[in-house]
Amino acid sequence: MRTSELAALAGVTIRALRHYHRIGLLEAPARTADGQVHDQVQDQDQDQHEQECEHEYEYDVRHLARLLRITRLTELGVPLADLPDVLDAPDVAADLLDRLDREAAAEIRRLTSRRAVIAVLREHGATPDLLPTGRVRGG
Repeated sequence: MRTSELAALAGVTIRALRHYHRIGLLEAPARTADGQVHDQVQDQDQDQHEQECEHEYEYDVRHLARLLRITRLTELGVPLADLPDVLDAPDVAADLLDRLDREAAAEIRRLTSRRAVIAVLREHGATPDLLPTGRVRGG
């Protein structure tokens, strides 16, 4: 499949796809019969170049599967720098999921606290930059 087809199926941009190639998350595709691969392009010309040369890349289902794994993990909050370990060593996944769960729980607590403050401000008619009368911050 062509670059644009792979990107569309995975829900990513062609630029993201190329970025994953550059940082080593996604294996370079096979070359076509003419053997030309044009990866050495200045960033400002990258989009135009990709549109002109995308037919020269042949991706297969392995590329799609890995790209879908990359997008799923990034959606879960895994930093790109951590992806090689997770993608290439499935035993790392359990620890990673535990860490992501702790981070999500902490974020939920922070947002719940923020909502409580907003509720108090609304109840007392206070502006967001002031505490309601009679309440002391941190006390």
